Amino acid sequence: MKKRFIVLAVAVMMVLAVFVAGCTMAEQAAEGTGSTEAGEPVAEESAQESSEAGGTQEASDGGAGGGSAAAADGFVDWEVVGTASGEKVDTTEFKKDGPYKIGFSNFSVANTWRVQMVQELEEEAKRQGVELYMADAGGDISKQISDMQDLLAKGIDALLVAPNSPTATNVVTKQAIAQGIPVITFSSPIEDETAYTAYIGCDDYDFGKVSAEFLLDKIGGKGKVVVLSGMAGNDITAERTRAWEDALAALPDGGAGIEVLAEYFTDWDYAKGKQAMETALAAYPEIDAVFSHGGAVAQGAIEAMQAAGRDLVPITGETNNGFLKMWLNLKPEGFESVGPGYPSWIGGEALRIALKCLQGEEVDKSFILENSVVTQDTVEEYARPDLSDSYWGMSALPESLLQELYGE
Repeated sequence: MKKRFIVLAVAVMMVLAVFVAGCTMAEQAAEGTGSTEAGEPVAEESAQESSEAGGTQEASDGGAGGGSAAAADGFVDWEVVGTASGEKVDTTEFKKDGPYKIGFSNFSVANTWRVQMVQELEEEAKRQGVELYMADAGGDISKQISDMQDLLAKGIDALLVAPNSPTATNVVTKQAIAQGIPVITFSSPIEDETAYTAYIGCDDYDFGKVSAEFLLDKIGGKGKVVVLSGMAGNDITAERTRAWEDALAALPDGGAGIEVLAEYFTDWDYAKGKQAMETALAAYPEIDAVFSHGGAVAQGAIEAMQAAGRDLVPITGETNNGFLKMWLNLKPEGFESVGPGYPSWIGGEALRIALKCLQGEEVDKSFILENSVVTQDTVEEYARPDLSDSYWGMSALPESLLQELYGE
């Protein structure tokens, strides 16, 4: 079932607050933080509340993802297109009057996509007039569990969770639901459906499938491949890896013609991706392709190959601007790639789902966003030479704020 949700604009007077917050987040990103402690609210209730906390949403049939429209306050209303599970959740038990306090437990800001995702969530909280408490676990599952308990102790009305483990946080999320607090998980799923109210994420299997099929086609189903993976133990990584393995098995020879030289976990981080590729180049004189789980990682891999004086090979990517700019510049030289997109506004969409729960509106148990894919023919539409490498395409932030945060 496909549909899209178009979030209507809130009061124009909130724009000034957005710009101030954007400058603060730019400083945090530069320092490598992008997060706060669980006890610190990061988005206060605005002086003038929205006429309806959580805003108004409109559902209608939608086509392929990637479309967008500018709201009155400059934010981009991306089409939220994908497939719902078919199961609807009655949220009347969570219905309550605002103002609302929302908690967000994030497993990590280990890479620039996650920093931008946090920025977009903060700005959406300001647009919706809610108080947002955030906690970053730094990739530590035990700390994430502790963070979530701290957030519950703050008397939050809803809990957003971007988990690192599909099972480890279930005890706390079930506790939250038992206390009448809806739990919205996003980005990475958890396995027990009784441990969350609703989930929104991307199709990571399809992400991996699109990338794998492109790469295998480019090398004719035969060759030596280096795999630059994501984060160990993470479901996103597992799904993209499963798609790669299935693509190998689907080859006429069952993948016998592909030799995987090495696999490195990079946490989707540019520096770790570049270092991993340098290690691979030193160990393997012949590399025919690179299966990368992320865009910033792919950029690092390209730079490592250039520095080593090696000929470029097909490398899969994503919508990271540093990679897209490099792809665009190398395109005349014959470099080819593919870039499935993972929108950084997903946290803001999770917040809107939480607000629907607090208003007692029916929500989808699970909603999987449709991947938008950057191709050889469309890379010009997504690459932003005027913005820094750290920017990620498919953002909902207004142009003025993008220039403040990422302008060069």
